[in-house]
Amino acid sequence: MELRIISTPSSAADAFFQVRHHIYMWKKYHKFGSNVKNRFLEKNVKLEKAYSSQKSRGSIYCLNNPENNPCVPSETQLVNAKVIYSVAPAMGHNKESHPECNSRVPAIVSALEKMELTSKFRGSEIIELQSFRPARVDDIASVHERAYVSGLEKAMAQASEQGLLFIDGSGPTYATATTFQESLLAAGAGISLVDSVVSASKVRHDPPVGFALVRPPGHHAVPKGPMGFCVFGNVAIAARYAQRVHGLKRVFIIDFDVHHGNGTNDAFYDDPDIFFLSTHQDGSYPGTGKINQIGHGDGEGSTLNLPLPGGSGDRAMRTVFDEVIVPCARRFKPDIILVSAGYDAHCVGSTSKSAIHNRNILHVGFKH
Repeated sequence: MELRIISTPSSAADAFFQVRHHIYMWKKYHKFGSNVKNRFLEKNVKLEKAYSSQKSRGSIYCLNNPENNPCVPSETQLVNAKVIYSVAPAMGHNKESHPECNSRVPAIVSALEKMELTSKFRGSEIIELQSFRPARVDDIASVHERAYVSGLEKAMAQASEQGLLFIDGSGPTYATATTFQESLLAAGAGISLVDSVVSASKVRHDPPVGFALVRPPGHHAVPKGPMGFCVFGNVAIAARYAQRVHGLKRVFIIDFDVHHGNGTNDAFYDDPDIFFLSTHQDGSYPGTGKINQIGHGDGEGSTLNLPLPGGSGDRAMRTVFDEVIVPCARRFKPDIILVSAGYDAHCVGSTSKSAIHNRNILHVGFKH
């Protein structure tokens, strides 16, 4: 069955008008670009490898420092690379007929191959990290409470006996016997990409883009536990790792999805050195991400939530990107930019009233 999402000209124009109004109100609220003293601007100028039976499982390595990471490409490889990507599909973390199931990552990998966007077709321009270590418990604990991490690990025995556990009712979020280890691997995929991109930046001025195809997802997972299909905050863990291991103090995180990345938001809400910016559909799950939620304490002004009206599409997304996201990033002057990429708003199979096409997902992920 072919699914088409069609917006009438009047509804699309109305949605775009609302986006323009949101941007106007945001600029007015923060006095964006004016000479009036405001705290927002003051803050920010300081400012398993097992996804198919044909592939072998990724090797596991222990890592004490990034120089020992065996999956980081050589300098020769890094000189020519445009994209470095890692795949952690969590094939054992699965519930049939659940929207967050183990067919998601293989479907993306298959699409990339059909579009000839893999190293098989692009040679040295695209590198897939063939082996990467799982994240360590200490990496996870840089974002999540240790009691949650240890509790989830202990729950694996029960999951092994029962086959499936529900660990959070808001999704519901489930766990299987492999969830803990596969969640460590998902976080490790992001960490290894940070290592690779940082290594590339030492040998060239325009390092390649890193792209992690991983699950379970992470942006709803709060410091105290899982939420909304998410187990560990993968992008948040990568951000803390970049700070701690590589000394990249100022991290800019862009989160685009139908749903607000409340977990990432909460992890850095009082941190002035991590700027979290989210675009999401107004009123969608989990009901957070209001425009007046801008951080707390020292972190006030380092969080920006942009709830967009239902019906927002390509034009609205590009406007928000060009008029808000890019200026924010330039003011913040980050040492590294991380993108938490959600696809619920994609025009094919969208779970929302929004409809974003591939070219505009790429626009957010790769431009500037």
